[in-house]
Amino acid sequence: MSIEISDIKSYLRINHDEDDTYIEHLIDVSESFIKEQTGVEFTDGDKVYEQGILFLIAHLYDNRSAVTDKTVNTVPYTLDYIVKHIKNRGELEE
Repeated sequence: MSIEISDIKSYLRINHDEDDTYIEHLIDVSESFIKEQTGVEFTDGDKVYEQGILFLIAHLYDNRSAVTDKTVNTVPYTLDYIVKHIKNRGELEE
């Protein structure tokens, strides 16, 4: 696991354990998504990658249904910029 679940729960301001399994799933999904979009693997200590994972987890956690009576938000532009940065950085490192 790339980021500790306690750090993610703190970021999301969650103080219960009921969603831990779901959050662990979101960690895997978010890391895989960024890797597939960028071709770059997560490495410990990569703060930009970690922030991208956190943004995506927060988005997926808050918007977990395709049908809702609330406003559904698209993936934040900030995440798009982070993904582009990671991809560009990875291409420069090759």
